[in-house]
Amino acid sequence: MKVRTILIAAFLMVSAPALAQIKTMIDAVETSPANIILPATTDGMMTFKPCDGDCDAEYKRVQLNASTRFTIDGKAVKYEDFRRNFATIKRASTSYALVSYETATNTATSIQLAR
Repeated sequence: MKVRTILIAAFLMVSAPALAQIKTMIDAVETSPANIILPATTDGMMTFKPCDGDCDAEYKRVQLNASTRFTIDGKAVKYEDFRRNFATIKRASTSYALVSYETATNTATSIQLAR
């Protein structure tokens, strides 16, 4: 019985530092589309405030790239269509956006809009 207790204690001592090193790899921020500034192409930087409506939070910048996914009302769209529809969605008071990005590189993985 003592051997089992010693083995369990040793295992916990070895695994505890590994548990302490958990990192957030992707962050997701819900915001208002009115707080988003889109670049002309997917090679640019998107700027957004990480809050809903009017707020005092500072703007965040994330890099868009060819692998960034764009979604409107649950349907995947090309960036050109996303940008075209963005202006009308931006004005709707009930719309929201979810911006997901890699925290280490500040690269957007997906941007979802809903009306």
